[in-house]
This record gives sequence, C-alpha cells and structure tokens, in this order.
Amino acid sequence: MALVMMLWASFGGIAEARTGKVDLTMSGDEGMQADLKSLVESTDKSQPLTGDSLSLLQGAQAMLSRMTGALRSRGFYDAEVSATVDGRPIADAAALDAIEAKPEGDTVAFAFDVKTGPRYRIGQLAIRPPGSATSLPDIDRAKLGIAPGDPADAGAIIGAQDKLLTELRQQGYALAAVKDREVVVDHATREADVTFIVESGPTARMGPVHFSGTEKIDTVWLQRRVPFKEGEPYTPAKVDELRGKLTSLGVFNAVRIRPATGLDANGELPIDVDLADRPQRSIGFGISYETQLGIAVDGFWVHRNLFGQAESLRLSAEINHIGQGDAVTDTGFAFRAAFRKPDWWLAGQDLRAEAAVLREVLPAYTRKGVIFGAGFDRTFSKSLQVRYGLAGEFSQITRNGITQDYQLLGIPLTVLYNKANSDMDPTRGYRLQLDITPWMDTGPSGNFFTVMRLTGRSYLDLGEPGRTVLATRASFGTEPATNINAIPPDKLFYAGGGGSVRGFVYQSAGPRDAFNNPLGGASVIEASVELRQRIGQSFGAVAFIDAGSAYPDYLPNFSLFAPRVGAGAGVRYYTDFGPIRFDVGIPLNRREGDPPFGVYVSLGQAF
Repeated sequence: MALVMMLWASFGGIAEARTGKVDLTMSGDEGMQADLKSLVESTDKSQPLTGDSLSLLQGAQAMLSRMTGALRSRGFYDAEVSATVDGRPIADAAALDAIEAKPEGDTVAFAFDVKTGPRYRIGQLAIRPPGSATSLPDIDRAKLGIAPGDPADAGAIIGAQDKLLTELRQQGYALAAVKDREVVVDHATREADVTFIVESGPTARMGPVHFSGTEKIDTVWLQRRVPFKEGEPYTPAKVDELRGKLTSLGVFNAVRIRPATGLDANGELPIDVDLADRPQRSIGFGISYETQLGIAVDGFWVHRNLFGQAESLRLSAEINHIGQGDAVTDTGFAFRAAFRKPDWWLAGQDLRAEAAVLREVLPAYTRKGVIFGAGFDRTFSKSLQVRYGLAGEFSQITRNGITQDYQLLGIPLTVLYNKANSDMDPTRGYRLQLDITPWMDTGPSGNFFTVMRLTGRSYLDLGEPGRTVLATRASFGTEPATNINAIPPDKLFYAGGGGSVRGFVYQSAGPRDAFNNPLGGASVIEASVELRQRIGQSFGAVAFIDAGSAYPDYLPNFSLFAPRVGAGAGVRYYTDFGPIRFDVGIPLNRREGDPPFGVYVSLGQAF
C-alpha cells in the first residue's frame, strides 16, 4: 500500500499538499520540557509539516529522532518518547494508511508523549595518554567546566575537551591532541564515565616566524612586530598577540597564522604567516547633524603604506555649521593632515605628526587657527597606551566682539587603559582615560595653565551577548591657572551637545552671560547612562539620561546651579563599519533660551 501511494504521489502529480502538527505531552524534568517545546516550535517555523502524506510521516519521524537525540545529549538516557498518528506508532507501515484515511482538508495531528526520566550524572572523569591507565598529571580540572556529579550533558563534555586542549597548549604542549573521547553509560548507577585520551607531545618553544603573501610591506621590518623571541616557552597567547600586532597596522585584509605540524631540531615550533595586502589608498565621506549646530560634512583620503613600513598619511577636510547663519561667513571648516610611522626607534612606539588649519563658529566664540603637533604613541600592553608630545597653536578668537591673538605651546599627555571589546560599538568592558596638557602662552601675556580631565566608560552585557548593553560614562575636568580670565575661550570646559548632555545646545550647559552666550568654565562634570537594545540583525534602540555642566571655579560648585539633565531615546542602524545613530534629547531642567529638544545624527555610539 505504501509503495502504491508513493508512486501515485510521484507520478500522478495531482496529490494536494497536506499539513500536520505536533501535539506534545510531557512529564519529568521541567527544564528539558521547555527545551523540547522550543525545539518543536523552532522546527515548525523552519521546516513545517507540509506536503503529501509520505512527507508528513517522514517529517514526524525526523522530529522523533531530534527529540531522542536532544534528550540523550542532555543526559536523559532513560527517556521514553512515543509518537503516534491516530493511535498507530509512526514507525509502523500502518501509520501511512492512517494519514491517507484522513480527509485531505484536515490537519494531521501527531501525538508525542515524552517522559524525560531522571538525568544521568558524570561518574569518573579520566584524562590519560593512549595505551595507559594512568591519568595525566598537572591538569587543572577546575578549568574544564565539568566534574563528577555534574549532569552528563554532551555539550558540556565536548566543551571540556576544547578547554582541555587549551589548558595543555597553555602549558607549552603546542602539538597536543585529543585522540578519542569515551563516554560509558552505566544504567544501574545512572552515571556516565568520561575519558579523554590525550597525546600531549613534547613541550615546545616559540620558533622562527616566516612571512609570505605580501608584496608591499617590508617583511624584514615586520620581524620587529613579532612579540616574542625564538626559544621562549610556547603559549597560544603569544601567537594571538602576533596576530594583533599585524592586524593593528591596518594594511592587511587578512592575516592567516599557521603553526607547523611538528617541532624543528631545536624543539621550536616554526610559524608561517600568510598576509593579504589591503589597497594602499582609500577615500571616504561622512555627514552628521545637530539641530542647534546644523549639518557637517567631511571627507578623507588616506595612504596606508607610504614607504613600505606601514607609514600612513591621512588628509581630511570638514565643513560644518552649514545652514546655521545668514551667510557663507557663518560656516566653519577644518583641513587636517596626519602622519604616523609605526615602531619608531622602539617596537610598540609610533611616531605621529599632525597639522591643521581651521575656523570654528560656535555659540561661545569664533576661532581661526593653525595647529601643529608631534609626539609618540607608546603601547605598553594590550590594554595600556600612553600618548605624549608637543603641540603648538596660533589662533585668533573673537568673543562678544573682542578679538584676541594667542600663541600657545603645550605638552599633551594621555594615558588610556582600555578593557572594552570594541572601539566603535563596545558591549562589555571599560575604559579609563586621563588627559593632562600644560599650556603656556608664548606671546606678551606669558600666561600658564593646565587642562586636566579624567573620563571613565563602562559597558555591561545584560543578556544574550551583544544584544542588551548598559553603558555608562562619567567625566571630570579641572583647569588650575593663576588667572582664569587669561585662559583662551577654546581651552575652557563646556558641556552640552551630542557627545555630552543631549537635549542642550553645544557648550550651553554651564555659565552664561547676560545675553545667554556660553562663558565656559574652569571645571566640568558629566555623567551618562544609556540602555542599548539590539532589534533583529541590523537595528537597535536606546534610552538615555545625560547630566552635566561646566562651572566657573576650579571645582564644580553646585550651589551656583544644578547640573543640566537631559533624557531621550534613539535608534541605531548597525553596519560593518559601525552603528549609525539617531538620537532625540529633551532637556529636563531648561533655562531661558534652551530649545525644547535636540536631534543628533552621526556615526558611532554616543560614548
């Protein structure tokens, strides 16, 4: 009968599609019941029971196999699963007759009855070499994630195998391999004994590194990026550090590291690195918008490898404050050039040189200036970086109709401790940044002042990795000086705007004059809390509260006025190069002259 029906469906071409459903009845472990229910629901979405009678039966049989496998993989070796259609087991030939006997318009119900039974536990856990009954010493079993008495979960056991290999390689066994994994189930004791048969091989030392694939980078110079010496004890962390040292140059599309399959005569592990060059030149454009500051457009051209050792030159231009005045003269601009040479004198020390010509049209002042600087970026570890150098500025600043010239010489210092997992879109970790710059006016006034600011950011992943993130930011700045009135307006602290207190005009969250113009301050304090929620693959939503103000004294004086507070929401569109953000901020404690809201559009998170 089954053969006749199958041939009729295949060659007759007139069988109508039918639909089926799974009616699930369960008892036993509640957690496993929830997992099986989720399994049925997800399978119904991805592979619904539709088609001819034979297709429905095969789909139900596949579901039975999935359930049985899921139960065993979670340690329910005594589970009982029965599946019937119209009272007949779906494994019997009569099940197809039962389906065919139903009217074609009816939904075919498959009854699944699941009794999970007790969950088996891990009994003995052994790690031994081939052909030996003696367990390997010096293995920290606490790092494996399983122990006797734990549920006999297949996923946890496989994960323990991976962690075992990691532990062995961290001990210097670069060629370690798990030759077999044995799981012996004892139904009498309801335990599963787990044995990993491991061939550790000899301990290894770091060997020579050979580069290939690149046609544009000096491979002799690349040897300076190798973060270890031949003969050092082998650890996978050193291989990962090598990858980071190469990818951070920004000149390779791909970095493939292939350790050798055997040790050389010196007991060292040679490493081959295959590199794929990235195009040396590129251009880009961007646009941002704030309701109070208008539109800003920018573009850049970059050469990533000027002289064969990953030297970069970046030329950029920006036009801002577009549409915020009555004439072209109300528009600001900036033209910048930045040069960087990696590993100047010392490995991990980059030389940088910068120059800019700009015009800023801001609520607090209008500034024309020429800026130049040079210095070093010194990387001490994966997390710690220090920047230091010299900076000079020649500027002309107009404020309230009064124009003054400044000739400044500074010694900027930045210390960055970065434990965040991303620069553009962090989801966990934190950053601490300290900026200190002593400035001296080399003109007739000879004034001296110091700008200091400490900023911390944290990112807490609340659920599924990267989906729900609580981000916080706090910042404090102060400017000790003999005379605050001698500090150039552009070097004072301001608060408000898309990167500060959203909802308030840029520079407006602080002291103002009688005409509501920002005055700036000798101190500033800011804090932000933002909840970021991913929606689907490409979109996200945020809710935020920002607070902060600048104050005229060297320390914030809350008795003068309370910090400005703004709150709002926004959306994110996630791209390969970072999230595009659209935020709307509302000031909660407005003063006269403050707008009712602010809109901010730019690339990257707010902080």
